[in-house]
Amino acid sequence: MDETDERHRALSALFLVVFLWGVNTISIKYLTDFFPPLALAPVRLSLAAVFLLLIAYCRHGWHKVDRRAWRSIAGIAVLSIFLHQIALTYGIKATSATHSVIILGSSPLCTILLANVLFKEAFTLEKCMGIALGMGGLAAVICGKAQGAATLYGDLLVFVAMFTFVCGCFFVKQATVTVPPLVVTAYSHGLGAAGLMLLGLIVNPVWTYSPDSLGINTLAVLLFSSFISTAIGAVLWNMGIQKVGATTASLFQNASPIVGVFASAFFLGEQLSWLHFAALSLVLVGVVFGTGMLRLPVRSA
Repeated sequence: MDETDERHRALSALFLVVFLWGVNTISIKYLTDFFPPLALAPVRLSLAAVFLLLIAYCRHGWHKVDRRAWRSIAGIAVLSIFLHQIALTYGIKATSATHSVIILGSSPLCTILLANVLFKEAFTLEKCMGIALGMGGLAAVICGKAQGAATLYGDLLVFVAMFTFVCGCFFVKQATVTVPPLVVTAYSHGLGAAGLMLLGLIVNPVWTYSPDSLGINTLAVLLFSSFISTAIGAVLWNMGIQKVGATTASLFQNASPIVGVFASAFFLGEQLSWLHFAALSLVLVGVVFGTGMLRLPVRSA
């Protein structure tokens, strides 16, 4: 398989991740009615970590990791998993799902700005257009959907969750230079889940709010969120970063709010307006430009 085919596969995987993570925001919002935040995050991440470690062992065995790669994996575990999951779970519980997906969708702008500051990455016209179109799509979502019971405290926590996730993504490219993406994902999730579980055991007086927490529907959503959205989504995301870089991969996050809006309409029966379809079009065109799948014509001198 040549480099172009690998890039196209990576971009296709990132589109799937956008769908899984957009739905996952709705899933977490649903689950916070049944589990305390520091019970939900450890359980979700522990299930995902066990699943990932088993897959990594079957595929690569106990892969040896050098000290430099361990530092990068630890950075991913602390920022993109431990701190991200704490802020995300508390934030989604305290604000609306709509605000959550909109704030999380602003991560591409944060990624590109940090990349410019930390690594002196140049802005291209296509990336600027991708960001502008993506932000236009987010603005259309804000105008076209009732924002529900949102709070400034919850919004701030979701922003912290977004920022820590973006910071952790910069370690993925370094870690996957010498370690397969699946191993990086499994080991970082194992470390992050261990930290979350230890914190949960210290602070949680109870782990469920009611007997309904162990109902079939609740467990089905929990397992989907853990195994599919979190575990599989993380593997595909890290593979995408390895191929196209954190800045380009982050542009796909523009579509997560749109997926979240449609997911809330499907699961909660909320009505969609023409603005939501306009937003979806803007975001998709923004991703096409931002990822370089479509380039502007260059005039000759």
